[in-house]
Amino acid sequence: MNASETLTNSDEDPIPIPDVSIIIVNWNLGQVLRECLESVERHSGGLLTETIVVDNASRDGSPEMVESKFPGVKLLRNNENVGFSRANNQGMRVARGRYIFLLNSDAVVAADALSSLVAFMDENMELGVCGPRVVNVDGTLQVRARGRYPSIATAAGHFLLPRSWRQRVPLISGIYDDEDYAGPRMVDWLSGCALMARREAVESVGMLDAEVFMYCEDVDWCYRMRLGGWKVCYLPAARVMHYGGLSMKQQQGKIVAAHARGLAAFYGKHHGKKATVIFKSVLWLGYSMKAAGWIIEALVGTSSGGMDKLRRLFKGRNTG
Repeated sequence: MNASETLTNSDEDPIPIPDVSIIIVNWNLGQVLRECLESVERHSGGLLTETIVVDNASRDGSPEMVESKFPGVKLLRNNENVGFSRANNQGMRVARGRYIFLLNSDAVVAADALSSLVAFMDENMELGVCGPRVVNVDGTLQVRARGRYPSIATAAGHFLLPRSWRQRVPLISGIYDDEDYAGPRMVDWLSGCALMARREAVESVGMLDAEVFMYCEDVDWCYRMRLGGWKVCYLPAARVMHYGGLSMKQQQGKIVAAHARGLAAFYGKHHGKKATVIFKSVLWLGYSMKAAGWIIEALVGTSSGGMDKLRRLFKGRNTG
C-alpha cells in the first residue's frame, strides 16, 4: 500500500452516506479510548456519523471493551502493530463518510467540534483538510499540533535560535506555530491527532504514506494536499483535548528519536540528496545541543529528566 492509493466509491451503497467517518487507531489505550468514544457519541452535533476503530494488536482488552460497550462501532483488529499510517489507511478504505476525521485514541472531542468542522468545510470547498484547536488537559494550547513545513531554515530556527529571535524573522520561525489565533487561519500542516479531510481531496492526493510508521505522516499528507491544489486550515472554534504521546510512552519513550527520523524522512522524500544531507546535519547539530543541555540539567540538578531524555534518544536510534 502506498500514498497514491485512493478511496473506493461507495455511492451505490443503499445505506445513507454519513457526514463524517471517524477513524481511531488504538494500541493498548483502553481507558482513554473509552473516554474518546464516549465523547464522540456525546458530541456528534446532529451529524450522521460512523466510527471505525482500528486496533493494532492491543493486549489490554481494548478490542473486547469496544465490542461490549460500543456495539455500533466498526472494529478492525490487526494481528500486529502496523503503525499509525497503515492503520488509518485501513479505516479509510472502509469509510463511507463525506468527510474523514482522524482522531487519536487519547483525544477527547469537545461539544460542537465535529459540527463546526463540517459546517466550515461545507462553506469553504477549497479546503482539503481542516483541524481544530488542540489543547492539553489543563486547557492550554498544544503547540505541536500545527506548524510550518520542515526546511533547512525552519529547522535551524527551531533547534539553534532562541524563540525571541525566531519571532522576528518568519523565514527561521521554526517548525511549530505556537500563536493562539482567534479565528480561522491557513497553515502548512496540522497534526493527525485530530484532522478532518474532505473525501474528494483524499481521492485526489491519496491516503497517508504507509511507509511512515509514526510521526510526520500528517505533515506529508498536508504537503501533498497543498501540492494537489487543496488548502489546509486551522479552525480554533472547534476544540479537541489531547493527552498526547501515550502510545509512544509504552515503547520506552522513543518519541525524540522517532520524531527526528520522521523529519528526516519527510524532507528526504520531497527534496534532493544534497539538501537532505544539509537538513540532516542541522537535525544532528540541533539534537546534539539538546543532548548537551539535558546532560547539564542532570549534572546541576535542575531537572530529573535530562538523562532520561538522553537515554530515550539513543535507545530509539539503536532500536529503530
